[in-house]
Amino acid sequence: MRVFKRIAILILFVLIISNISIVYGANSASDDLDDIKQKAFLLGVIDGKTEGSKGNKDTPYYRFLPRDEEIIYRFEEEYGLKYDEQYEEHIIESYIQGFEIGYNLETGRKDDKGRGDKQKEEKIEYVDDLAKTLGEIYGYRDFYDGKKSNWSRAIPSSKTIIDMYNLNNETGEFRNSFLKNFREKFKEGYEEGYKKANFEPIKISYEEGIKDGEYFGNIFGKIYGVKDYFDGKSLNYKRNLPSDTVIIREYSLNRDSSEYREGFLIGFKREYEKSYNDNYRTVNSEKHKKSYEEGYEHGKTVGTKVGETNAIMDYYLKLDNNWERHDTNSYTIIKENNLMLESDRYRDGFISGYKEGLMEGYTTTFQNLNIDVISEKIIVDTIPTSGGEISNLNNTIYLNVEKGTYYNPVVISIDILPDSLFSIDKQYIKASEFYKVDIKNKSFEADNNKDIELKFEYYGDEKGGIYKLVDNNWFYLPSSIEEGFIVTKLKPKSFSKGENTFVVLIDKNATIFYDIRGHWAKDEINAFARRGIISGYGDGTFKPNKDLSRGEFLSILSKVYKWDIKSISDDTAKKFKDYNTFKSYKDVINYAVNKNYIQGYSDNTFKPNNPITYKEVETVMQRITNNKNFRWYNTSAKILYDKGYRCKSYDSMNNRITRAEVVYMLYLINEWKY
Repeated sequence: MRVFKRIAILILFVLIISNISIVYGANSASDDLDDIKQKAFLLGVIDGKTEGSKGNKDTPYYRFLPRDEEIIYRFEEEYGLKYDEQYEEHIIESYIQGFEIGYNLETGRKDDKGRGDKQKEEKIEYVDDLAKTLGEIYGYRDFYDGKKSNWSRAIPSSKTIIDMYNLNNETGEFRNSFLKNFREKFKEGYEEGYKKANFEPIKISYEEGIKDGEYFGNIFGKIYGVKDYFDGKSLNYKRNLPSDTVIIREYSLNRDSSEYREGFLIGFKREYEKSYNDNYRTVNSEKHKKSYEEGYEHGKTVGTKVGETNAIMDYYLKLDNNWERHDTNSYTIIKENNLMLESDRYRDGFISGYKEGLMEGYTTTFQNLNIDVISEKIIVDTIPTSGGEISNLNNTIYLNVEKGTYYNPVVISIDILPDSLFSIDKQYIKASEFYKVDIKNKSFEADNNKDIELKFEYYGDEKGGIYKLVDNNWFYLPSSIEEGFIVTKLKPKSFSKGENTFVVLIDKNATIFYDIRGHWAKDEINAFARRGIISGYGDGTFKPNKDLSRGEFLSILSKVYKWDIKSISDDTAKKFKDYNTFKSYKDVINYAVNKNYIQGYSDNTFKPNNPITYKEVETVMQRITNNKNFRWYNTSAKILYDKGYRCKSYDSMNNRITRAEVVYMLYLINEWKY
C-alpha cells in the first residue's frame, strides 16, 4: 500500500504540474527543468515497471538499472529531443527515482497477489480521494479561466488513467469499476470546486479572502510538501511558493477589492506553509518507522561481513592493512543496501553501524590472517662452503649455491615483499610473489666464475622469465623452463649490490626468435631482446650468425650504455661525404665520433652498412670501457670454453664479427650489474 501511495502521489503531481503552468507561468528556466525531470521520471517509471514484470522479487532494482549513457539515450529517443548538458544530472536522477518506484511497484504487486480484494479496495479508496482533489482543482481552474462548468472535458482520458495506475494488469471488471469510481469522484470534486469558485462572484470582505486563500494554499502546500519529500529535498516551503504578483495575476485578484486581495494573499501563504510542513512531516512519519538503534545494529552486521570479506581478499592480494580502502560514501551504502525507502534515522544508524562494522571486521580478520602466516614470510638459513640449497616453506622459490662459491659460510634470507611496493607495466603478467634475497658474506669475497642458481615454481610458456629490479626497472634474466620450474643463473658478484629483488613475469609482447633455438648464444640474445636492446627481422628471425654492420654495432652500444645521443651537435656527422646514407644511424654515429669511440675511413666516409671486424670492435670497446687492456681474445676464449663455439677471430682479427658474438660480449661485460 505504501509503495502504491508513493507512485500515485508522484504521478498525480506530474499530471497536475503539467497544468500548473496556467497558474504560475511556464517561460522560466526552472519550468524547463521541471518539465525535463517530469519526462525523465515518467520514463523511469515505465522502464522500471517493465523490468519489474520480468525480474525476481528478491533481486534489487539497481541490478537492472541502465548505465548513465543509456538513460540519456533512452530519454532522447523517447522524446525526440536533444537535452542540454546542464540537465544531464537531473535527467539521470529523476529517471532513477522513477525506475526504482516502477520496479518496486511491479515486484510488490507480485508479492501482494495473495491480498486479493482487500488490497484493491484500499487502492480504490485511496485513489478516490486523489480523484476528488484533482477534480476540485480543475473546477477552480476552469472557473477562473472563464470556462463553462464541464467536468467531462477536464478529466484525463481513460487511457491516461489506466496507464497512470497500471490497470492493464487487472481484470476487466476491476478496471471498469476503478474507472467508474474515478470519474464519479472527479466529477464530484470538479463540481464542488467550480461551485465554490462561483459561489460569490464579488468578494469584498477580508475574511472571505483569507478563507479562499487558505483553501488554495492548503492544496498546493500539500502537493509540494509531498513532492519535495519524495524528491529527496530538504524541508523548505519557500522553494515553490509563488510570489504575490503571480498569485494576484493568476487568481485575478486585481478585479476584487483591496481588502479581499490582502486577505487572500495572507491566507494563501499562511496555509501553504502550514500544509507544506504538515504533509512533508506526515509522509516522513508514515514512511520511516525504524529507529536509529535498529539501523545501527543492522548496519554493523552487514559492515562486519563486508569487512571480513575484503580483509581476506586484500591479504591474499598482498595489499596493506587498510580498511579505509573499502570505505564508501553514504550514497553508495544506501543504494547497495536498498535503504532508499527507510527513514532518515534508520539510514543514519545503518551507515554509522556499517562503517564501524567494516572497520572492526576488516582489521580483526586481517590481523588474524597475518599472525597465522607471518612466521612463514621470512626464511633464513646458513649455507656452508660445501654449498647447499635453501627454499621457502611453500617451496615456490629455491636458491642453490655451488660448492666453493664462497670461502666462508654465508647467511641467506628470502623475504616476501608486498605488491604495493612495486609497479609493473601493463605488458607484463605477475606470475610469482616479489622476493628479496640477501646473502651475508663476512669475507666479501667469492669465486665469480661460479653460478648461483635461482628457480621459481612455474608452469607457463616461453614468454615467462625471471626479472630483477635494477634502478627501479625490471630487467629480464636469461631463464630456462624446466619441468615445473623456471631457472636462471647469477654471479655471486651480482648479490653485492643492495637491489636483490626478483619476480617471475610473463611478457605478453615477448618475441620468440625461432632461428636461435639450440644456438650457443640463445640465452644472451633472449635477454637483450627482452630488455629492448636488440630486435629481430620482420620474418620473426634474429639471424645470429649474420655479419654485424658498423651502424648496427653503434646502435646496440647506445642502448647498452644509455647514450644521450641528442646532447651532441649534428655538425660532426655532416662532415662525412656519405652522410646522406646514415639514415637511422645518424645520431649514434654523430655521438660515437664526437666521443672518439670510432672513426671514419681515410676517404672521409663512414660506411655505416659495412660489416665491422673483430679488430674494430676491440678498439671501440677499449675506448668505451676506458680499458686499454681489453682484448677480444678473452671473450672468444670464454665462448670456446663455455659454449664450445670457435670464433673466426682465431683465424684473423680482420674477419667479420657476427650479431650473436657482439650480443654475448656485451652481455658478459655488463651482466654483473644485474
